[in-house]
Parts: sequence; structure tokens; C-alpha cells
Amino acid sequence: MHGSVKACGANRHQRNLCLIMVNLRKFDLNLLVIFRAIMTRGSIAGAADEVGLSPSAVSHALARLRVMLNDQLFHRTANGVEPTERAKDLSVELERGLGFISSAISLQHRFIPAEADRVFTMQITDYVSGFILPRLAERLQKEAPGVSVDILPFSISTDSVWDRVDVQIRLTPGRLQPEQVRSQRLVADDIVVLMRPDHPDAHKPMTADLYAALPHVKLSQSATGTTVIDDALAARGLQRHMAMTVSSWFDIPDIVTNSDLIAIAPRRLLQLDPRLKHLKAAPLPLEEVVFSFDLCWDLRTEREPGQKWLRKLILELFQEIA
Repeated sequence: MHGSVKACGANRHQRNLCLIMVNLRKFDLNLLVIFRAIMTRGSIAGAADEVGLSPSAVSHALARLRVMLNDQLFHRTANGVEPTERAKDLSVELERGLGFISSAISLQHRFIPAEADRVFTMQITDYVSGFILPRLAERLQKEAPGVSVDILPFSISTDSVWDRVDVQIRLTPGRLQPEQVRSQRLVADDIVVLMRPDHPDAHKPMTADLYAALPHVKLSQSATGTTVIDDALAARGLQRHMAMTVSSWFDIPDIVTNSDLIAIAPRRLLQLDPRLKHLKAAPLPLEEVVFSFDLCWDLRTEREPGQKWLRKLILELFQEIA
């Protein structure tokens, strides 16, 4: 080994690279596939079923990994196995690496929309789904009739979301995204408070205190993907009076029209949803809050041709609306 390292050159960086290459030559990369299966399934038997090996073969592979990585990696529990901190760290890096490898391989193949037979999975905040999905369906029918779209709620665990979702269109209140997530601003819009014209408090100036005190109908977090309004009120020591929570924006205009409940919406919806034209709209009295709609995706699949095509299509649709 010393001779191999010496042959790499005197430069320390070159020697480090050479050591990595030597270590990889000795490392059975198939063991990482088994490690990933154990992490995913949470049991030896489940991992064995996933990779098509016997439980004893998976246990033997795990024993080899423990020696090579000098860590227990998993502890047995009544419900299967629990990963150690080292295993959790390794899993994050492994998923990132396998994602890059998968993306690099897929780049060898062109994505031809008219010939594609593929399902894209998306999460879309309910405020924009009503006007973006019909336009998306129309474009897909014309350009990619074999492509399907599956819409998932925002209630999926953040630990697993990017293993299941291709892109998100979400409300982004300016928080930093995780390291592996990329985002692009689609549109930023003001927020308005909606109430019926003859609401008992329609003549009063809309203040933060009044806004918090009035009974609300709101979208559930699984439909919007954010709690930015409640966070802004909490910073002022206020809390909204939640009279009703619904899972779809479609229900809200009629509820506001026929009750004393108020709601919020992007100002742009006043032109896009005809049911809002007769409602009174006042600026949201939380000046730091705007509706910023962002397109988000996983860095590991950023260069994959199908993903690039889908993101480009979504951007074009928002530009048409704007």
C-alpha cells in the first residue's frame, strides 16, 4: 500500500485521493445497498426481503459493515433495529451520493415529453392549485399525454419527503431551505383579509388585534405547508380565533359569504376567483408577511432531464398567469 500511495505523488491532496481510491477498492459497495435497506425497513427481515437475500446473509453483511466502519450501526429493539448516530449520519451522505449517481446515469437518456410514460409526484399549496393544475393538465394533454401527476399533502414527514416528491409549489416565509433543497421564486403577492361587505366589523380599520380576535376559517397546514401567519401573530403575543379549519380553498369563499368568519388570500386571487369579487378585502395587518410561492426540488435530482422539463413547464405556467 505504501508503494501505491508513493506512486500517486508527493502532493498531500494527491496522496489523500489515492488513499480514498485504495479504500474503495477494498470496500464492497454492495454492503451499502444492504445498509440502506436496513435503514429503510427498520429490520433485518425487511431488508432481506427488499434486496432478495436471506436474513442470515443480511446479518453477515451487517457484521462486515460493523467491522469496516468500526461502529455498531444498529441496535436491536422489540420492533426491529434502531440506527446509531453514526448510521444516521452515514445514511444522509449515502442518500445524497446515490442520488447524484442516479442522476448522472439518467442523464444518458433524453426525456422526450411526447413519448414519456412517467408519474411525477408533487406537493402544491392549496392557494395556487386551483388555477395552476387546470393549466398543467391542459399542457400535459397536448405535450406529454403519457405523463401523470400525483398530488400529495404537506403532512408527509420532512425526513422522507424528498424520497417521494419530485417538486413542491409552496408558501415560503423566507426561512432557509435544507442544504439538499433548491428553490426558485415563482411569485410574491400581498395578503388580503376577506369578509362579507355587511360583516359587523366591516367598517373598522383592520389591525393585528382585530384580525386575531375575529373568528377565522383557515386552510389546514397540510394544504398550505406553512404556519407563517400564526408565527407572526405569536411574535406579537396574539393568537387567532380558529372557528373552522378546512382542507381545501374551494370551500372558503362560500363560508365567508354566508357567515361572520374571515379568511386570508393572496391579492392575485381577487382577479382569478370570481367568487371573491363581492367580498370586502383589507390588507393583512402583518406587514412582514407576504405570500411568496416557491418552486422547490431535491438537489440530488436537479439535473435529471424529466425533472428539468417539469420545472421549466411550471415556470412557464406561472409566467403566463403573471
